[in-house]
Amino acid sequence: MTSYLSFDPSNSTFDLAQPIFYQLPDPNVFGPGPYPVFIWTPGTYEVFTDALSLLFVTQMSQRGFLAVSVQYSNTETTQTCDQYSPRAQGVFDASRSSSAINVVCSLKGANCRKGVVTAGISQGGMLAALARNYAPSVQAAYALSVGNTNEAVVPFSLPCMSKQNLAIPAARLTVVNGQSDPAFGTQSNVQGVTGIVCPAGSLQCWHPSGSGAGWYLVQNSQVTDGMANHCYIDIGGCNDHFDPNWSTGPSNWSLPANLNWLASFGAQRVFSASGK
Repeated sequence: MTSYLSFDPSNSTFDLAQPIFYQLPDPNVFGPGPYPVFIWTPGTYEVFTDALSLLFVTQMSQRGFLAVSVQYSNTETTQTCDQYSPRAQGVFDASRSSSAINVVCSLKGANCRKGVVTAGISQGGMLAALARNYAPSVQAAYALSVGNTNEAVVPFSLPCMSKQNLAIPAARLTVVNGQSDPAFGTQSNVQGVTGIVCPAGSLQCWHPSGSGAGWYLVQNSQVTDGMANHCYIDIGGCNDHFDPNWSTGPSNWSLPANLNWLASFGAQRVFSASGK
């Protein structure tokens, strides 16, 4: 555990102390390090050490990354770019020594020059996608349940999340949303964030470079409870009761495929005692 100074919405300064949890890879598998870095940002009201956060941290450490989960002020029910942008800056501002990314990159086991990758869900997914706006070392992002227009109740736009305002290249960004997400479950949302366009009615769409980046709209028929909503990764709501179709499934929208894709952008080194 360590800590950093995040954005404090009560006074609009970057002086709010928040914790960071991190996990190193097994040196018997990946060598003594230092290692590329993975940073997870949890969703609204979520805690940096909840079951979802620990799942991402564990899975990415098992892929050779110094894996991190970062807490930030995330207790507003509805957010706009006025909330997303400074929170992302608080976590990822490479110009400020007390930001989370600089604290993490200074850890003995970290080598951010080997690659930094990000992931998050909901508000945390917005921060993950915005990360490269503040940290050029970010190589790729995997964002769940995000969009550039919140379509729930009274729709409002989120211009900071439109592709033209995101520094992360389209070939390095993957977005996966559920089709029944009342806020972001439309093709226009996933296309708006990624900038990758396919014919109307497409369920998935991938960058023409073959980088593996792109978007996926999870269908109700693909999840165990029949409702691919904002928390399509869970069975029966946002409860960390993970749907095995997501957590261990073989599909393009499932966790293993997306973490394998994300890990490909870190210069991870698989260690072998025999050198083979």
